[in-house]
Amino acid sequence: MKNDDVKKLVEDDLEKLASMPVPESLLYKKWIEVNDYNFSIKDKQRIYELKRSLWKPENPQDYMKLEPVVLIVDTAQQLQTWNLLRLFISTAPWSQNPGRNAKYIVQDNKTKDYLGVISLGSDFIAIGGRDKYIGWTIDNRLKDKMLNYLAMGSSIVPTQPLGYSFVGGKLIALLVLSDTIENDWNRRYRKEKLDGITTTSLFGGFSQYNRLPYWRQCESSEGTIPIEPSEPVYIKIKEWMEENYPGKIKDLSCGDENTVGIPTHPKNSILTFAFKHLKVKNRENKAPRGVYYAPLYENTNDFLAKKTKDLGKKKFDNSVKSLTNVWKERFAKNRISNLLKDGRYSTDTLFYDDLIGMSWEKAKEKYIQDVGR
Repeated sequence: MKNDDVKKLVEDDLEKLASMPVPESLLYKKWIEVNDYNFSIKDKQRIYELKRSLWKPENPQDYMKLEPVVLIVDTAQQLQTWNLLRLFISTAPWSQNPGRNAKYIVQDNKTKDYLGVISLGSDFIAIGGRDKYIGWTIDNRLKDKMLNYLAMGSSIVPTQPLGYSFVGGKLIALLVLSDTIENDWNRRYRKEKLDGITTTSLFGGFSQYNRLPYWRQCESSEGTIPIEPSEPVYIKIKEWMEENYPGKIKDLSCGDENTVGIPTHPKNSILTFAFKHLKVKNRENKAPRGVYYAPLYENTNDFLAKKTKDLGKKKFDNSVKSLTNVWKERFAKNRISNLLKDGRYSTDTLFYDDLIGMSWEKAKEKYIQDVGR
């Protein structure tokens, strides 16, 4: 691949994304992601089955009957289910980074209908709001390897209409903190016990995490964020790097002497390297993200800052049942009451399968109002 060809491909993609408001650029990336996927006949059959298996209430009080369970994704079939659900219920693009990763499906125990998906990965090396709240240093995070005691919630997505009519995003966000996920993460990564979880919101300080118990709203990430190329273009960048700089992607994924033993997120490093060598100018969006952090133990912050070796007691009952009850009593009940009073209650589903083969203009017309729903 010639440098000039890759440069033009990247610049055209970035220019198009930079011209769009953030919600439109997210939908555009979703449209590309769906249409770039090579679906097999079995995939299409599974997509049809999943769409028919989203939880949908017969009456507004059916949320009280829900018995959520968090399923650990361990098999190839479960992974296919997770991937297809995430692809079609979430507006946000997603790609798995090297390092620690775990995926979960949230399902109703009675009906077996799907309620949402969750994924955890290695946490950000630095994110100002979280770091200020914890009170730790860069040496704590890297040299002391305390970053390994945290995880990042990279996908926390409810199905619809659970999300809109029942604030189901709050249920899924609470279940990220569940003992099922905590125990599974500790089973996978036994050396460092999971002590807390970080996540970010798509649109500044307005998100499903607001007012949630156990999640602390930290200072938002400030200023501008670089616009990342769409996934097909990012894949082309990596192909170009493998051809012209063999082994460089692996080097960037492993970090440097300061991050040995710390799982890293190499995408930014890969793009920085590629843009520099292709002489591509960064494009940026003014889109600060909300930052949220949930310590699981009373002394989590002091433990991470190396001020104590004692984590203390659990901060809250993180059984699935307890977290579900918090959602039902504190959030879903009020949401339903308000929607019914205002005549805004809806049982509409949202599943992006009809983006397959749809033109971009039609996709924007049909779905732009649903971005971030």
